[in-house]
Amino acid sequence: MSRGARTGMVIAVVLLAANLRPAVVAVSPLLSDIRAETGLSSAGAALLTTVPVLCFGLLAPFAPVLARRVGLVPVLVGVLGAMTVGGLLRLPESVVLLFAGTVVFGAAIAVGNVLLPVLVKREFPDRAGTMMGVYSVSLSAGAALAAGTAVPLLALLRDDWRTALAVWAVPPAIALLVWLPLLSRGSRGPRPGTAAPGTPLWRAPLAWAVTGFMGLQSLVYYATVAWLPEILIASGSDQARAGYALSVFNLVGIVASLAFTVTVGRTRRQGGYAVGSAVLYAAGFGGLLIAPGPLDFLWATLLGLAQGTTISLALALILLRMPSAGHAARMSGMAQGIGYLLAAAGPVLAGAVHDATGGWSWPLLLLGALLVPMAAAGAVAGRDVVLKVPSEIGVRS
Repeated sequence: MSRGARTGMVIAVVLLAANLRPAVVAVSPLLSDIRAETGLSSAGAALLTTVPVLCFGLLAPFAPVLARRVGLVPVLVGVLGAMTVGGLLRLPESVVLLFAGTVVFGAAIAVGNVLLPVLVKREFPDRAGTMMGVYSVSLSAGAALAAGTAVPLLALLRDDWRTALAVWAVPPAIALLVWLPLLSRGSRGPRPGTAAPGTPLWRAPLAWAVTGFMGLQSLVYYATVAWLPEILIASGSDQARAGYALSVFNLVGIVASLAFTVTVGRTRRQGGYAVGSAVLYAAGFGGLLIAPGPLDFLWATLLGLAQGTTISLALALILLRMPSAGHAARMSGMAQGIGYLLAAAGPVLAGAVHDATGGWSWPLLLLGALLVPMAAAGAVAGRDVVLKVPSEIGVRS
């Protein structure tokens, strides 16, 4: 691949990755307004952040199959097109269309979640770890932008939360302009593939450790994204400050992802990242439980350091534990399919516990308890081992 082509591919990866979170993250700062107008309960409103995660889990296993039949780049172009449509569906005054747009967004993101790391593994085989760091930074940057602009955008639009959500149809439409020329480029490197039938991923403890870590860190992340503003508002913060705290959470995640990118190549074992992140998460949740008020930005910072590291680690482990792009596709489908189904329980479970108890103490304690198995799974998946699997069959470009 020429330098120009490589630069173009990096830009394409960054733009697509940056669009994989805003449509979900932008919802939580607006939940109070959405609930007030629609009459949804806490658990019902949480479905707006949970439905996409359910889509991630249910559709992720089918993404490698779609790439084999249609082609990797065409599918990713379709992902951006679907995101644009999903955003526009949120504009009309209809709860049904609001959820329909959420489903379309979720389906598109599910496919992008699985296949973009495969593209990275194929196009940058010698820099996969570093590029996954770039990918993670882009994820966090998109999420931070959505969190930080949600409330100001709502004010600018005179409390029209539907338009504030539909605005997120614009960035994928712009990214689509960069991706369309790639349709004629074709593959310049090894063709990606999926593992041949019979690959024993389902019987490999290492694969389950990667999957468990992906699922648990995603559960904790999405529960935090969904309810952090509400937790802070309940403790006395106004809506704007709560939205800014969520933005801090995501911005600090960028710093953590960058640090991971710099350091991951210097170590052959990654278990320490998992354990350290669990400690940071525990400190943040403990702070919200004991002294949420004026120290809210500190707790958001600790939580941001944890989430930026865990998502970067979860994505990197998929590539580091697999010998090729094809096997990474299967591992990505398994880890994200099962992992996100597990993660989907997070926002709804936390919301339901809040409704049952009338406060946020028990939801925070529940999330804290889940950090123990998360750290354990990460420690196992972080060992310096590459899974030995049979040969692969190809996936179209």
